[in-house]
Amino acid sequence: MEITNKIPSRIIELETSIKLLEYLKSKSVIDDGMYNFCINKLMNKLTLEKSKIDDDYINNTSNYKILT
Repeated sequence: MEITNKIPSRIIELETSIKLLEYLKSKSVIDDGMYNFCINKLMNKLTLEKSKIDDDYINNTSNYKILT
């Protein structure tokens, strides 16, 4: 298996959501409870998406849709 730099758009979307939550927490827009709840949900989804990655997943172009 060759090393690839492709990152599926779903993983990018989840990581962007995590960064947004970190920003909102730093600005005190959301409280610790809501932050922890959302981060735990996103981390579970991120772990699931990363576990799906194999050669077929990497070569499927529908996993690299443009984020808008």
